[in-house]
Amino acid sequence: MGFLKKFENRLVAPKADLNLRFCDSYVVLGDNLEGALIVSPREDIEAMEIRCEINCVETAQVIRNEYNPALKTIVPRQVTETRILYSGKPSCNPAIELINGITKEFKFSINIPAGTRPTCQSINDQVEWKIKGVIGVHGRPDVTSKEQCFQVVLPSQRPLNEPVKLRLVECQYCQTAMPESTLLCPNCGARRTI
Repeated sequence: MGFLKKFENRLVAPKADLNLRFCDSYVVLGDNLEGALIVSPREDIEAMEIRCEINCVETAQVIRNEYNPALKTIVPRQVTETRILYSGKPSCNPAIELINGITKEFKFSINIPAGTRPTCQSINDQVEWKIKGVIGVHGRPDVTSKEQCFQVVLPSQRPLNEPVKLRLVECQYCQTAMPESTLLCPNCGARRTI
């Protein structure tokens, strides 16, 4: 490989197609966003990490008092402010070698903290949740998917006909899976300690 080709590789991201697929059309605050990152490499890639990057951004119209030198007084002015309410980079898979032409699917389950805000859009305020898939590559730019928005709703907005997803935990005595909300194991009757 020539010097120019090595130099060019340090500036150009590896060739791969990344797509995100979600299990549900929305996620409830406090629940997990579940889905898969589908990776189709178009060249061999030594990936340091496969991850998702998720953030919640609020854009709001606020009134700020500013000094106006022409009027020699403080006047109110409407400005747009943006702030990040939540940000995370959960890993889907550690270092892996991706082979040209072989599509792989990496499942993810990312908790949406209950203390954050749901998706909303009003005249003065907008809260958006976004996620993108990333292949981290050493010495080259990362490969990223298109950023996608997803819907986050309050627990009270969950449809009535949808059952609540139960998280299962393992009994420390008989290793039987049981709902997280139960205190006694349905198999051996032992009291849950966690």
